Amino acid sequence: MSITSEELNYLIWRYLQETGNELSALALQEETRVLEFEKNYKENIPVGTLVNLVQRGILYTESELLVHPNGKVKPIDENHFSENFNLVQALQIDKEKYPALVSKGRFELEKLGREDSNELESTESAGVSADHTENDVRMDQDHDEEEVFAKTLNEIFKLGKAVCLQWNPVSSNILAIGEHDSTAKLIELETTTTDDQIKLIEKTIHELRHPFATSATTGKITNQLTCLSWAHDGDSIATGVENGELRLWNKEGKLQNVFNFHKSPIIAIHWNSSNTHFISTDADNITILWDVNSGVVLQHFESKANQINGNNNNNSNQMFGVDTVWVDTDKFVIPGPGGNLLVYTMSDSRPIGKLVGHRGTISQLEFNSETKLLASAADDNTIRVWHGGNGNSIHCFYGHTQTIVSLKWVNNDMLISASMDGSVKLWDCGKKLQEITGNLIAETIVDGVPIFAGAISDDRERYAAGFMDGQVTVFNLAALLKRYSKGKKHKNHVMSIPICGDFQSAHSDDSVFDLSWKEDRLAIAYSINEGAIVQ
Repeated sequence: MSITSEELNYLIWRYLQETGNELSALALQEETRVLEFEKNYKENIPVGTLVNLVQRGILYTESELLVHPNGKVKPIDENHFSENFNLVQALQIDKEKYPALVSKGRFELEKLGREDSNELESTESAGVSADHTENDVRMDQDHDEEEVFAKTLNEIFKLGKAVCLQWNPVSSNILAIGEHDSTAKLIELETTTTDDQIKLIEKTIHELRHPFATSATTGKITNQLTCLSWAHDGDSIATGVENGELRLWNKEGKLQNVFNFHKSPIIAIHWNSSNTHFISTDADNITILWDVNSGVVLQHFESKANQINGNNNNNSNQMFGVDTVWVDTDKFVIPGPGGNLLVYTMSDSRPIGKLVGHRGTISQLEFNSETKLLASAADDNTIRVWHGGNGNSIHCFYGHTQTIVSLKWVNNDMLISASMDGSVKLWDCGKKLQEITGNLIAETIVDGVPIFAGAISDDRERYAAGFMDGQVTVFNLAALLKRYSKGKKHKNHVMSIPICGDFQSAHSDDSVFDLSWKEDRLAIAYSINEGAIVQ
């Protein structure tokens, strides 16, 4: 059983033609003998042969896992059969069985094959290897560091059906999830080890219930949880639902207060650093500043567009944004009309500043408390960076072609973003304010599938992206930044972001709704079926 390189080239050429990649197919045609094979084998090789062979190889690799080396069949693992076995897993298993030889030079294999050669031959081989150009050595080093297959993340706990979730910022074993009905849950987890596998079990669970009510958007008797947010000290959590009601709970699940003012679905809740106040925003562009202890409305911000048009027809009002952010204990930024960002303080009912530049709905706001830089993303597909009292952005990043769904600071100099165009991009904001270049450091496009959610780990070393098809991919930021710090990024060259793990929903019609990190555990909420905690 064998296949020649020419035969493989022909199958690749056929695949490129079948998928519409005509330029790539033409380039391969010019450099190989594929046209000779086309004359002889065209009628005998059906459409999709390459994909079929790869799938059979994946199936063969999976089949090997079911049989012991002595030929006996292993016990049936129902969890294994329910998972979607993919190419990455097959490559990982194959690599573990047959470790690849890591090449440190162009003649490494030749040297290993001549262990009995004399000292002169070894010296000559080393001398020739030393004649590498600087670029060859650099490519070899890059290859050594990046030749790591992504590991499949293990599901260690199955969640219920959830639309949003968030780990407690202090207690690593408490997870809050918002469900499709009017209920949120606080799940306290306990770690167990069974058959050398780490699993989580429920220790306690608290239900946080909102009353059913008529939805402001659909008119149905429902009250789906739309938003939840922990206080920074982890002692309190605020939950919001479709009809605009907000409730405050402690971490034991006891109701502390009820906040009634919003009339439409809550889309964002953010606490200030002292945990004394939070701001909430609804789908009608109304933002409210609340006093946590008293439940009193301190400020009510409503756009002039709403005041003029009224709230009788919510669909006629453009949503200004879906995010807000605190930039100080008593100062915050909210979206305004026309893509503007409005800066408020708790003591002023009118904005003290306006940030002008975006031309669309604000999708992401992220503040760096150390550098005092504010990053924003909008549906004009741009990312802007703002500083201090400057009303204009100090830089604007272009590159995404669809809505940006996630924007996070990796460190004081770098931003990572994910978009519905299927790409993840890492941006360099420069070490000094006057040196901001805005250059793109790295990017990765995973099959062009839209990304719906993104989350960065607590240690800022990993970034998870959740896709429309239920796939979750974890990118290795630590490895990327290590390469970047060694000066391996060349001018006009964009690096790729290495992948260190992935997880696939068992249901192809599931989209990732939300992601939340805690240490090395990632909680996932799906659009239709049950969520999961993976590690």
